[in-house]
Amino acid sequence: MESLFDRVTTHPYYSLVAVLVAITCLRYANNLRRAVASPLSNIPGPWYAPLTSLHLSRAFATGEIWKTVQAAHMEYGPIVRLGPRHIWIADKDAMQKILMTVDLPKVAMYAEISRDRASPGLFGEIRQDPHKRLKRFLSPAFTVSYIDNLEFLFAKCIEELISRYTSLLDEHLVVNARPACVTDLMDDIHKLALDIMGECSFGRGFGQTSPGKQIEQDETDDIWRSIPPSIFKGMRRRYQQTVYFKRFLRRLGLDLKFDWPKEMTTAIHSIIHQRTTVEASVRSDLLQHMVEEGKRPDSGSKMATRDIVDQMAEILLAGSETTSGTIACVFLELVRHPHVKKKLMASLPVLQPTEPIVSSKTVRTDARYEYLEACIRETLRLHPIASEMGRRTGKEPIELCGYLLPPHTVVSASYRDLHRNPAYWPQSLRFWPERWLAHRPPKVPSPDMHAYYPFSAGKHSCIGKNFAWAEMRMVTANLLSRFNFTEVPGQEIDYRQYITMQFQHGSWQVVLTPRY
Repeated sequence: MESLFDRVTTHPYYSLVAVLVAITCLRYANNLRRAVASPLSNIPGPWYAPLTSLHLSRAFATGEIWKTVQAAHMEYGPIVRLGPRHIWIADKDAMQKILMTVDLPKVAMYAEISRDRASPGLFGEIRQDPHKRLKRFLSPAFTVSYIDNLEFLFAKCIEELISRYTSLLDEHLVVNARPACVTDLMDDIHKLALDIMGECSFGRGFGQTSPGKQIEQDETDDIWRSIPPSIFKGMRRRYQQTVYFKRFLRRLGLDLKFDWPKEMTTAIHSIIHQRTTVEASVRSDLLQHMVEEGKRPDSGSKMATRDIVDQMAEILLAGSETTSGTIACVFLELVRHPHVKKKLMASLPVLQPTEPIVSSKTVRTDARYEYLEACIRETLRLHPIASEMGRRTGKEPIELCGYLLPPHTVVSASYRDLHRNPAYWPQSLRFWPERWLAHRPPKVPSPDMHAYYPFSAGKHSCIGKNFAWAEMRMVTANLLSRFNFTEVPGQEIDYRQYITMQFQHGSWQVVLTPRY
């Protein structure tokens, strides 16, 4: 009687399967041999680093990669190996070298986040020449003077949040002779950032800050409101799951594209159609700039609607999640450091809800806001907008921290750990805004600007840093001048990092009271 083993081994596909398994095992063994024998073996790190990168894939997918990197730097120092060809650095000389002197290109992972590797947005563009052309095309919309002219749109959105807070306070109980209410400040700031991006880049807000307010009386109203939740849920799925699935399929010769959420593409298609057919409705903004003058950075041909959707999707993501997380961290540090908060509040004017919105230009030039500016800069040190940036070496080896890195090494810039390195920042974990004052008190160390990269540096520096600064200044100055914030007790704040560092659960409850 024929055994099960005999039936399996005589199956027509048995030989093919056996060959594929053998090839896979041989490839892994060869890669393992090369990883163990690599010059990277001289770099400190855990014993399993040369053997596998599965722990890194899991850490990225769960948003806990920053914890892995932080623990490794604490144990092994400013340069550490965490994978077969993966190293992280938190050394200021090495950082300057990879960002500005050699200026290593970004890793392929960023292109995977885009819908189409052949037509990514600025964030996902890893090809050097197309990235340069695309950044040059977008740069005029991110200059200080251009953004100063957008401040009326920032003010419009901030006024809506102030109005909502005022209404909430009118409806709630009085505590210590003042009205008080509880609000989710992280969620509020995130929605405000989305509406600011909508107004400045798409010509209309998303109705997030004031959910009860009508946006537009047209058929796309509900779809337009659904863009923010759909894009962020889609992005989390994309980064947690589809990025790795796409890479696996590409190794098998399959190049699949995962589209943006349908709600988002439908709404942006609709507004682009309006821009091209109704001249009276045209606003001079980033979207219009793309509609009229946008060219594909790889071919130079005119951007199609599909290309514009892809570009605007990445801009929406990068321009809202980044600043909202940083602004929330400013408030978090202030409420958890009462002496700093007290000093800041004493320096700020007390404004009525109906008084004019303080502009970004006022904050950056008026001496009354110097300490607020220092608090923002110190927050960017402890909580940089991007915790890290993945780079890669080219065809030639380079030397970093006394080690020779072979070609095709992934080199991640650990901005957060550099900013917390006590070799460059005395009392590095202390929230100490006085570091940034022009006239520092005695014994307060000056900031080490060669160890400070909140917006990266070099050719891949953040194009939106002026936009981010305007938003951070205006939101913090106007809310703190009108309201007092205290933390609801019993909350544990942790962080997750997919692209940028965010509060793990996207929520943080505070008690709100008026200052007037």
